[in-house]
Amino acid sequence: MPSWFPEVFKSKGLDKKYGPASFLVPAYIVSDFNGDSIPDVAVLVIERSSQKKGILLIHGNTFDTFVFGAGSAFGEGDDDFKWASRWKLYTKKKATESLLEKESGDKIGSREVKLYRPGILVERVEDDAVAAGGIIYWNDQGYIWIQQGEQSEN
Repeated sequence: MPSWFPEVFKSKGLDKKYGPASFLVPAYIVSDFNGDSIPDVAVLVIERSSQKKGILLIHGNTFDTFVFGAGSAFGEGDDDFKWASRWKLYTKKKATESLLEKESGDKIGSREVKLYRPGILVERVEDDAVAAGGIIYWNDQGYIWIQQGEQSEN
């Protein structure tokens, strides 16, 4: 964990809204998610008021904060990542995004997405196989959800 993280977490008041969590392993991931050559940190958190699970990411250069789940809806991951059974650093140079039908959430196709920096792969595993999930990825304008698997988590 970067030495600056606890101080930034507290100085931004994040400690009042979120608590540290360990519902997945590891409890945090450090990488350069936004491509500025400065390590960023993503940590598992639980929103204190709702007990909803998610990920808090802080950019190491600017200390900008981003919340995925933990009460903040994000992509097909929804506002609670209670469905997640694992997460890890995603370093491949491309991903196959599942395209979903809006109303049913069923997969209707896929497309290849080029990746220029690491992302965070969040997955639900059932019967020793990946059922669904997504990649949290910085696309130079903000974080996006690149759906993986057959259906949405909502």
